[in-house]
Amino acid sequence: METNPLLARRVIPTKERLQKALVVLLLTAGAVAGAWVVAGASFEFDRRYILALAAMAAFGLSLAAYFWFKKEERATTKENGVLIRRRIDDDRQGRNWISRLSYNFKRFLTVVVILIGLLIVLAGLGVLCLQVFGYLKTGNWKSVSTLSVVSPLFLWLQNPQAWFGLHGIVRNMLGILPLSLALVLLGGLVAGFGSALRQRVSG
Repeated sequence: METNPLLARRVIPTKERLQKALVVLLLTAGAVAGAWVVAGASFEFDRRYILALAAMAAFGLSLAAYFWFKKEERATTKENGVLIRRRIDDDRQGRNWISRLSYNFKRFLTVVVILIGLLIVLAGLGVLCLQVFGYLKTGNWKSVSTLSVVSPLFLWLQNPQAWFGLHGIVRNMLGILPLSLALVLLGGLVAGFGSALRQRVSG
């Protein structure tokens, strides 16, 4: 097998081709059956609905045939060559396409965690911008504490039955901490955690 980044070529094992084709066939059958059940599990369908089901089945069969008859992968760009070389290395080390799929899914999840963290940071900055806008418009600074947002979500913060000392400390801390700063800190922690997970997965 050629491993040059621009000329890399990988022969796809028969087992992998069969597994991919069967997975697509099972997903297609499940999708068609699910659509049929949702429609009432009746054979008296509108012609357009039947055509939609037939198109779904035909697409699934075509995709399964593609995976079955695709016997090799050839690189057309340097980036594709790097990916194919990795798959060749996986074949040599006994790692199958399912493990690669799991790896890519884990990387996707880490990206989602990072994006959630960034969105939380943006929410904090948005709260701050609204406060600044309100101050410039009215001349009065409207402070928003973290306690005012968190307190309705936790009954213990409103009416503690135990740990009264801890309750007082937590309420004082949340009352002092601005919501905008709390969101920025929380978002930074979430994004940092996602970035660390991504490096761990990539490593």
